[in-house]
Amino acid sequence: MTDISAASVALPRTAADSEARTRLAFLDGWRGLSIALVLIGHFFPVPGINLGVLGVEFFFVLSGRLMGEILFIERFPLKKFFKRRFSRIYPALLVFVIAAMIGLAGTYIAFKWKAALTALTFTYNYAGIFINRAGALDHIWSLCVEEHSYILLALISVVVPGRANVVRLLLVLALLAMANGAISYGVLGMGYETTYWRTDVHIASILLSAAICLLKADGRLPAFLKSRYVALAAAAAGVLLFSNPIPTPLHYTLAVPLLALAVNTLDFAGGTLKGPLSSRPMVMLGLWSYSLYLWQQPFYKFVDERGSAPIPMLAAVFACALASYYIVEKPARGWLNRNW
Repeated sequence: MTDISAASVALPRTAADSEARTRLAFLDGWRGLSIALVLIGHFFPVPGINLGVLGVEFFFVLSGRLMGEILFIERFPLKKFFKRRFSRIYPALLVFVIAAMIGLAGTYIAFKWKAALTALTFTYNYAGIFINRAGALDHIWSLCVEEHSYILLALISVVVPGRANVVRLLLVLALLAMANGAISYGVLGMGYETTYWRTDVHIASILLSAAICLLKADGRLPAFLKSRYVALAAAAAGVLLFSNPIPTPLHYTLAVPLLALAVNTLDFAGGTLKGPLSSRPMVMLGLWSYSLYLWQQPFYKFVDERGSAPIPMLAAVFACALASYYIVEKPARGWLNRNW
């Protein structure tokens, strides 16, 4: 990562660039909604729809929007970009993996150092498919997809000239990834994880959202998509299309583009949508979302596979996650960003 030159992207910043990266409460709220969907889907499942899977898609399309803004609109220096990503992701992940490996020893979801190594090297999404699964680490597949997408998008920001060319490339790659998933699952008969844990399939969610972000920034979104109702309608349609009667490949070819459109048109939405997303509970959930996502997995496995009571398990998730956020994630990120 550190070998990528920052010089080619360290362009002068405009007032609009700075404004574009101002923290928007409703985006934190969208992140809070994402983790809420994951927690509900795992601890209090709703018949007919996998809210856990849906929550991950909400995370992915938000990542696509944010990476589009950071790498292609603000043109954030790559060296600093990867340092910020490392300080945001790695300390909490390292502590979680070590603590889980020690704390789960002797349980039915215990895992060894080899599985831990695949999580810490962001290779679990392929290792978990082709080598060996470790239930307590299964959620790491989504972190792997995100980290791989950061590298790909950073490379594109360096080697592809002109934003129009970037958008075309992102759309082509996203369509190829979606087709790859549909063929793997629907034609070749691969299982869900074997298909949709793979970066070469699931990166479509992030790339589509980044492309829509750039179209919006360049004023190339059709006027009707700037209606205050589009984000709500697109999000609602995306959720409905993730319901179980809809074939799985359609989740990722029809629903995901709608969710990507929704997160990128939140700016135009009225208070009916942005108000709840900007509320303090949703914003706080958004701030804690990464730690919550890390720590929910082992407790979810006990609920799902051993019938443990969901409320005490969820309380334990929040206890571990808040300790992680305030003792590990936030201090480590602050220290690394100041001193590295």
